[in-house]
Amino acid sequence: MALVAHRGRVVIRRCFAADVARMVMPAFSAYTGGINMRDALFADVFDRLNFTTHMLGENRLYAFAAKRCVRD
Repeated sequence: MALVAHRGRVVIRRCFAADVARMVMPAFSAYTGGINMRDALFADVFDRLNFTTHMLGENRLYAFAAKRCVRD
């Protein structure tokens, strides 16, 4: 999941994230927890903040730079 600061509020949504070499897809299972993309667990997957988070909206896909994502 991603927490994105947008227009003075924080939006929390399931997401997928990608950089030039890899992609992390969302988990929609009831058995998986929502791990924030800024969690330390992803530090080994993505080099610093060089990834883009893609969040599903009601009618479209929104892309945010990793630096717009906030920690829990």
